[in-house]
Amino acid sequence: VGKVIKPTAAEVEANPRARSAVMRVAEKL
Repeated sequence: VGKVIKPTAAEVEANPRARSAVMRVAEKL
């Protein structure tokens, strides 16, 4: 899971929602 869902720092900076998206996917799993 960590490997598949691990946005890079640049991605998180460019898209702050990336973090919440990760949490959402983590909840579904």
